[in-house]
Amino acid sequence: MSRRIRPMLVLVTAAALLPLGAGTASASASPAEPRLCPPPASALAGAVGEAGKADRRTAPLPPNVVAFIKKYCAWGEKTSVVKNYMDLFTSDGTLMDTGLPQPIGRTVIKEQIEGVLKVMPDYVFEPVSVTSSPDGGVIFVKARNTGTVKQLQGPAVSVDYYTMHRLVLRGDEVEQGRRFWDQTELFRPLDQTLPNLFAGLGSGGAAGRAAGGAAVGKRSTGLPGTAEWKERRKQAWNSGDVSALVPDVRNLRLNGPGLKGPITGAAGAEEYLGRFFGAMRGQLKLEPGNTVRKGRTVHQEWVGHATVGPDDENGNPTTPREVTYGIVERFTHDGRGGTEWELSFETLDLVATQSRIAKLRERIFPPKKIS
Repeated sequence: MSRRIRPMLVLVTAAALLPLGAGTASASASPAEPRLCPPPASALAGAVGEAGKADRRTAPLPPNVVAFIKKYCAWGEKTSVVKNYMDLFTSDGTLMDTGLPQPIGRTVIKEQIEGVLKVMPDYVFEPVSVTSSPDGGVIFVKARNTGTVKQLQGPAVSVDYYTMHRLVLRGDEVEQGRRFWDQTELFRPLDQTLPNLFAGLGSGGAAGRAAGGAAVGKRSTGLPGTAEWKERRKQAWNSGDVSALVPDVRNLRLNGPGLKGPITGAAGAEEYLGRFFGAMRGQLKLEPGNTVRKGRTVHQEWVGHATVGPDDENGNPTTPREVTYGIVERFTHDGRGGTEWELSFETLDLVATQSRIAKLRERIFPPKKIS
């Protein structure tokens, strides 16, 4: 394995990654969701939609998804059994995560989860919602991550955050996993001075749009997940057109990284996106990934690259660099004209320099020996 990939694996491990997916978390912004684990027979007999609730208008979850979720929950309650974790993957299964230049295979996945458990022995992983494609080939799982991070110097710190996982299944095993979450949710409890890109937002009110993204397009319309909708949305993400990204609905509630509560209304959503695009050092280069629609819930994956380069702690500019990047959008329509819009993405590279991130890692992990 190259020297480039190994340090990134340390970051993945330091992030207490649930090695099954990717992502970003919006722990503080997520409402309390009903338990999905252990899976209630009544819930798994029907489709488990937003917040783990069965939607009577949708078909049952495919049998392979039911079998997988049972195994996922069982491992999550007792994460110390690494074999059970590895049994979630196919023999050629891969994992992609925040910051990695490419997916990793079983050998490195095993090293990763073992590293997580050394740092967080009481780690608990709890899936709270699952949305499946009709054939059971692709699922999106939202999960809660809790535990106590042991620092090399200083007291242990409790963490509690959410992650979004896009999983391509072969039977009841993961063939390709990618997780979307915000690593600042892990590191901020260790360093309260770590900037929050969205500080002051999320009280439920609307505010004026901040500088950064461009409010030049029409509001987002059309059925989420269709080819035309994805093409328009791709252009909006890659051009920073915040108006074109905000859904044209009467009652909008936005949840995302860095929020203490949902943002209501289009103006507040535009300000949130304005801060996001304003922190970028170039346009996003995203392509649509997997789309899963189930009942009133739609998940849309976006994958590609972003150019980042935040100022250092003294306000001096740093050299921009390109990183792999991904976003998951989850839309849930309440049937009364309202829409819940949840975003999962990374902000650590937008608010912290590489040197600062390295110092944060060092608070958890000892320097790797070079043989």
